[in-house]
Amino acid sequence: MNELSVKLKDIDVSFGNKDVLKIEELSAYMDDKVAIIGPNGTGKSTLLKIIADKFHGFEGAVQRETDFNYFAQIGELDSRIDDNFNFELLSRLNVPDNKGLSGGEETKFRLAQVLSEYKLGLLLDEPTTHLDQESVNLLIDELKYYFGTLIFVSHDRHFINSIADKIWEVADGNVREYTGNYDDYENQKEQERLENERQYQSFISEKKRLEDAAQKQMEKAAKMSGDKNRKQDIKPDRLSSSKQKDTVQKQVFKTAKSIESRISHLDEVERMGEDKKLKFPLSKSMDIHNSFPIMGQDITVKRGDKVLLDKVSFQFPLGQAIAITGPNGAGKSSLLHEIMNDTEGMDISPKVKMESYRQMDYKMFTDEPVIKYLMKQTEFQEPLVRSILQNLGFSQDEVMKPLHNLSGGEATRVSLALMFVRPSNVIILDEPTNFIDLNTIEALETFIKAYEGTVLVTSHDKYFVDRIAESIYKIEERKLNRI
Repeated sequence: MNELSVKLKDIDVSFGNKDVLKIEELSAYMDDKVAIIGPNGTGKSTLLKIIADKFHGFEGAVQRETDFNYFAQIGELDSRIDDNFNFELLSRLNVPDNKGLSGGEETKFRLAQVLSEYKLGLLLDEPTTHLDQESVNLLIDELKYYFGTLIFVSHDRHFINSIADKIWEVADGNVREYTGNYDDYENQKEQERLENERQYQSFISEKKRLEDAAQKQMEKAAKMSGDKNRKQDIKPDRLSSSKQKDTVQKQVFKTAKSIESRISHLDEVERMGEDKKLKFPLSKSMDIHNSFPIMGQDITVKRGDKVLLDKVSFQFPLGQAIAITGPNGAGKSSLLHEIMNDTEGMDISPKVKMESYRQMDYKMFTDEPVIKYLMKQTEFQEPLVRSILQNLGFSQDEVMKPLHNLSGGEATRVSLALMFVRPSNVIILDEPTNFIDLNTIEALETFIKAYEGTVLVTSHDKYFVDRIAESIYKIEERKLNRI
């Protein structure tokens, strides 16, 4: 057996009245590469901080046999550089200096600091946030053959697939361990769903069989009771026969009650939630007959004196999901901005009605329920809107939650729902997967596939792009090329 690195025992974490983590026992060993996944707010970062000895508001014991380096999801930039700093890694990450860094460059600099000091344990909290795909791949190369114990929180499925050999799924306060990478995890979850469906159907079948049998016994007993009531006079020579029928009738009732008791003692199987098929029908007023509703001719995009795109031309086809990729700072967001503002050189169909993701800044100012607010913004029927919210993880009770009571994660999910329920035929998404959890990313993929209009999206998430994009463009050397 591999050498133990860390062991958690009887861990109990609560915030107020809410139980966050309850872990009986959880261990990681030398050479393990563990990805921690789960919805936002379930305690993933807290679990990592407990291992890192950065969080002490819990009950239980932590046995650490390994020293760990720790990379925080949100951390202040410390520009100090010691003699051990890996300048070669910083150069490969394409960080020019440590002054006036962008969000992605700050992440790269902090990663270079953590990776410059080698320890047998490494803890990373969302290390790919803000990183372009080239930097993600470079980080994968750095970590793939890491000697020691690597435990990381991530929602980047390409990153997880490339590195992890174990998955810790955090949900409802519990942690379940799966063997393999994310694809293996999904396969195991599918097998769990299939087994649950088999057990559920078996339960339903047996319950119905017993209910039918009990019903037949009750009908038989009722019939015997009716026969008895119709016989007003019982002759002496038939008295024994009548008593015998009473005994038989009691036995029938007893059998029915016994069957009902067996029904109540069946091990009830709760059916796992089923993914409901979604379709976002476009109203007639949103119909576009132009095969290329968004076109650009010799578009030049500048920010300050810097030319990001130099005389690029493009035709984005109707009804497709189109991904725009490229390194940090290449001009992806700037191009979307030019399209949304219909700047010079753009040829946007007059029938185009755009929607984009917006933060719900107004959520603090109303106690209106989520479902009621969304219904005011849409032409869709309420069952479809409720289905959208269900796909985003809202229960039927939670859709009645007042907007001002939403958590940050809930507000983000409502904002995504809002974008899809508003009348539109073009949706713009700029790096939508940066701050949402895996469940929400997968719901977003479902929405994009069901949406009948055109989707323009920028993303560094390779797995996400591969799942949703019908056309992929890449910005490199100030040109926009289809790949």
